Amino acid sequence: MKKFFAMFLFFPLSLFAAIETFTVDDIEFACRLPKNLGYNSRIMVLFGGRNWKGEKAIRMFKFDELADKYSLILISPSFKDNEYWEPEKWSGKVLKSAVKTIEKKYRLKPKKLLFYGYSAGGQCSNLFYNYMPRQVEAWGLHACGVYPINPVKRGVRAFITCGAKDDIRVRISKDFIYRYRERGGKLIWKEYQGGHELNKEALQLAHQFFDDVLSDRNKTLYVGEDDTMRILSPEKASQIDVEFRNFLTSEALKTLWEAH
Repeated sequence: MKKFFAMFLFFPLSLFAAIETFTVDDIEFACRLPKNLGYNSRIMVLFGGRNWKGEKAIRMFKFDELADKYSLILISPSFKDNEYWEPEKWSGKVLKSAVKTIEKKYRLKPKKLLFYGYSAGGQCSNLFYNYMPRQVEAWGLHACGVYPINPVKRGVRAFITCGAKDDIRVRISKDFIYRYRERGGKLIWKEYQGGHELNKEALQLAHQFFDDVLSDRNKTLYVGEDDTMRILSPEKASQIDVEFRNFLTSEALKTLWEAH
């Protein structure tokens, strides 16, 4: 693919909530700047459903409030076909170039990224983390059915949600979750009623999870057990098998995890 520099056309500061686009390696990226942009602003990458335009992902995921609260720059690639969910082939380099372009454009202090994705974008979220683990602080996804065979050891904080009727993806997700946890990663799992669609409850949990991460709520307050939904104190976590443990870092996250 032909390489050329990114081009930006942004609105004035007063209209930073507007979504604009830029291009890297012939791939369009949507970008939403926070109300208060500074050198400490961070980048969150949103991966939409299969072949979604980046602008659609930013609007559908509704991370605006979180982005303004924590000065997050939201970017979303308009990847299309060509096995883009496999970052080793070409898309990983494109994303890294887009991140560097944003950092240079706004003179950002390089910081670890945050990933969230839905469906095929969920594949991107976890596979891109596996591709560049040292550059990611936390990731999450909804309704994904493709994961790496060998999860990263001591993986970063993450969460996976899925609709109960999306049964094949539930089964595949659980298999990965158990392996991720067994290799030392802390990963929250939550099933919802319904099928493959992205529901508001899953998004609420996503927003709260990243709120906990961004506010440095790192201490585990509760440990929940898959399926039984039993809640224990961290001191009693050993009563739950490693592959079934959910580490919850706030009352709000616990409430959303327990909700039916």
